[in-house]
Amino acid sequence: MSASPHSLTFSTPPATPRRSSLTQLPLPSTLTAPAPLPRRAQGHAPGITPSASFFRPSKPRPPSSAEPEHPLKTLKEDSGLSSDDDDHDTYPMQKSPSHISSRSPSPVASSFVPSPSKDLSRVPRDPVVRRWQQHPSRNRFFLNGRLLTGGDAPYAFIASLTVLFGIAALYAGTTAQWWWHNQGAGGKAWVVITGYLALMTMSNMLVTAFSDPGILPRNLDPEPPYHEIEGSDPAPMPRILKVRSDVVRVKYCPTCLTYRPPRSTHCKLCDNCVDACDHHCQWVNNCIGRRNYTSFFILLFSAFTTLVLVIVQSALVFALSHESFHDTLKSTDGIGSAVIFLLSIAVIWAVGALLAYHVRLLLLNTTTIEQIRNQAHKSLTSGPAPPNPFSHGTWRRNVMAILCRPRGYSWLDPTGKVTDDMRTVNPGIGD
Repeated sequence: MSASPHSLTFSTPPATPRRSSLTQLPLPSTLTAPAPLPRRAQGHAPGITPSASFFRPSKPRPPSSAEPEHPLKTLKEDSGLSSDDDDHDTYPMQKSPSHISSRSPSPVASSFVPSPSKDLSRVPRDPVVRRWQQHPSRNRFFLNGRLLTGGDAPYAFIASLTVLFGIAALYAGTTAQWWWHNQGAGGKAWVVITGYLALMTMSNMLVTAFSDPGILPRNLDPEPPYHEIEGSDPAPMPRILKVRSDVVRVKYCPTCLTYRPPRSTHCKLCDNCVDACDHHCQWVNNCIGRRNYTSFFILLFSAFTTLVLVIVQSALVFALSHESFHDTLKSTDGIGSAVIFLLSIAVIWAVGALLAYHVRLLLLNTTTIEQIRNQAHKSLTSGPAPPNPFSHGTWRRNVMAILCRPRGYSWLDPTGKVTDDMRTVNPGIGD
């Protein structure tokens, strides 16, 4: 006989008793569950006893014969922890910042603490080798790489330095002495101004000659993409970059194994790619690039201004003298002023022409190499030269962009240590 659905009865499974306290958790067979502790008058949350409460913990009482030991204390003794840290290890939520310890109550926690490993990606060589010692170029380094010069012959630089210091020494020993002692406060002011400009010329000449012009790093693109050209060997493909409203084509340097940034050129005398290279100046025996163009322009301006003041002051020595021209020429100050006048006249033409040329380049925001290429473009093709995408629109912005730009850090880093990458593929296989 089939049973009616309404006559079926379902037995309810026996309810599992709910654990209302930490003391009712199942314990190992080797441990004895402690007797439940009486609740306090104010009461706690259901299922939380005062000894296990995280809100108002109480210091556990020492075990006695009537009350068995707490299981947490037994676990702590088995793990080897001392009883002095009982207040700090039993209740981790009540730790103050001064008592926080990296030790875990677990007996195996110390095995999960990572050990510091040595960085194998940049391991310095032993003995220490500096970067300038392995730089493949024609530059000469001094003072452990802190100073450098170009790779050509330094005779022109020595000659220009001799002329500069010679004129300054003759002026300080003759013409400056006459103005200092014979023309009162005005003469002393002229001497101070001229001396300051002469020191500025010397300092900027040394900075331009012995600083990194902006040498670019090597081996950034050791395997560039090539394209086949009929009738010739394959050549690296150029890159097209957008600069403002125009595009610029950058080439690959097979010597430095890298794509040169815009306005960069490889100097054959120094055997380096120089950022924003203007030209290689033999008078300072160095390339003129992004990092030393400002000091080079200040060198030209201060040198021209100093020569003008020296010429005027040496000529006024004869005009303001109370003696005749021949008598003044026989004196020490007169002879020195005459020699300085002739030397300054011979030098100022070259300095003035170079300054005027670079003032024009500065106003147009172009370099010497770009100017030469534009002239070659005009002679080879008809029509105007391509526009300059690096110009900022006005001559004021161009001057500010070039003379007031930060010098920047040296890509070469000659004093840095040479490091090797000691990392291996799958280092755990060899263990």
